[in-house]
Amino acid sequence: MILEKTHQLFLYDDSEHSFELVMACLIKFCGHAKDQAEQCALIAHNNGKCDIKSGTYLEMLEISEMLESIGLKVEILDNESSLY
Repeated sequence: MILEKTHQLFLYDDSEHSFELVMACLIKFCGHAKDQAEQCALIAHNNGKCDIKSGTYLEMLEISEMLESIGLKVEILDNESSLY
């Protein structure tokens, strides 16, 4: 059985964390490549937020808890909510 990607995890911009730290976290916890992590960090910085990962609610919850433990601001939205 394949689990649907029902939720998205958003990263919000902040002025407390360096690009390098954010990128390292995205690589470590989200499995991003270096270029992808850099793009997400820049999008969050320029737009206020960036969709960094999608998956099941439980997958997104696990990643969000790790990112929040470092002090990054994230939010989980279901796919329907994230369209608006």
